[in-house]
Amino acid sequence: MSPVARGALLLLLVLTLSSCLPPRRALLPTLNLPVPELQDFPADFRPPISAETGRPMPGFGGAESGETSHSLYRTPVIFIHGNTVSARFWLPAREYFLQHGYGRDELWALGYGWDHVHYFDANDLSVQSIDRIVSSVIDYLSRKRSVPVRQVDIVAHSMGVTLVRQWLLQTNSYHKVRNFIGVAGANHGTWTSSLYPRGPQRAVSWELAPGSPWLAQLNRAGEAPGPTRYMTLYDGTGWNDVFFPRPLQDSSALAGAENLAFNRERGTWFDHLELPLRPETMDAMLKFLAATGEPLPQARLPRVLRQGDRLLAEPATARLHCAAGGVAPQRSGPSVAEQTLGVNGPWSCFALDPQSGLSSPLVRFARREGYQPGGELRVSAEPAGGVHSQPQSVRLESSDPAAFITYSTGGTPPNSGSPLYRPDHPIYIAAPLRLQAVAITPDGRQSQPLVLDFDISLEKEEAETSLQRQLDPSAPEQYAGRRKKGR
Repeated sequence: MSPVARGALLLLLVLTLSSCLPPRRALLPTLNLPVPELQDFPADFRPPISAETGRPMPGFGGAESGETSHSLYRTPVIFIHGNTVSARFWLPAREYFLQHGYGRDELWALGYGWDHVHYFDANDLSVQSIDRIVSSVIDYLSRKRSVPVRQVDIVAHSMGVTLVRQWLLQTNSYHKVRNFIGVAGANHGTWTSSLYPRGPQRAVSWELAPGSPWLAQLNRAGEAPGPTRYMTLYDGTGWNDVFFPRPLQDSSALAGAENLAFNRERGTWFDHLELPLRPETMDAMLKFLAATGEPLPQARLPRVLRQGDRLLAEPATARLHCAAGGVAPQRSGPSVAEQTLGVNGPWSCFALDPQSGLSSPLVRFARREGYQPGGELRVSAEPAGGVHSQPQSVRLESSDPAAFITYSTGGTPPNSGSPLYRPDHPIYIAAPLRLQAVAITPDGRQSQPLVLDFDISLEKEEAETSLQRQLDPSAPEQYAGRRKKGR
């Protein structure tokens, strides 16, 4: 065979083999090779640091100073990806949104996790990363526009849906998100998760198992709380999305949201990865986003004011949305000019101004009438942090029985609008994180924060059940408290 023929045959062989290989974003991680990171940001944007990897987040967003944007003052959209993928997943969505009137300054996606098929992300471990993403986009665009950016729209897919919902809850950030679209999220569990797994996916598996305590506490106060508008988009047939077969075909729906079982209602056959990226489904997203007026950036932020046991909204154009007990108020719920605090508190409220489109953070109050202040106010917990091999159910107690307790596992100090602790529902902690809690009395006094660190990792379990300890239970347990991140 001539050299030319051999060269042609070799080229044909290479092309044939390359056509059979999966994309490099799937192939390279399986070979333990790094995938080239997407870094498509303006030169003056500094990507935030991932709370899980400790590295600057890859992704896209923004326009260089010389580029023109179609509409510089439109509410920015932040795309949040699912488990084991990264911001590059959303590149087709960016192109489609650009074709439909958005500018590059208004479209953002950052990779919060590992971007590796062998390294599982988890909801609780990534909450701080979502907080950094939203803050970095808001701060950057506020500086660039020279007017404050008060809100963003978020489109999330798969595990990104429950992750964003947990971020909203744990950091009391509902007032920052104008619209939230959750595509194919495991809001009520997925069959691929179990309460009894072993291996690197344990944390996210325990979080998203059907009926898990983690999902119960995520949904307990309401599935569409706060001033945010909610939309879900999912399969609904039980056949096309492999993660949600029957009877979990409506797991993605949220009570109080605009729920669109797309395949079931439209007769389409889009799978889990196609649902967020098809022109038909993106058209539905764009329609939902366009239904909300743009907020007035220079308007005064609404507030909830207390006068005795009466609550008022400021400014006068704002209205109160309130709910009693452990339920959170919703945008779609009734609104009032003022609210009298009843005995069945505490009361959770936010003020929404329909003229400016802005709202206050969620705040919480208890009735003062008949309250007698006690002594020193403090919060205690059982267990009080520490190293554990299994998820923990944590119970909190206030030194003042009349006080209510709020807590946070998202890295931010708790305030009155943080998740409300209920004595009949302990806090479920399945991953290594910091729990913070405060007690708040009816007269508004707040305790010093209780801060507890929980180290829950497979390494602890491995150390407890090592072969050496099985042969000799008196052998010391070799665990130095260093979790292997990324497993």
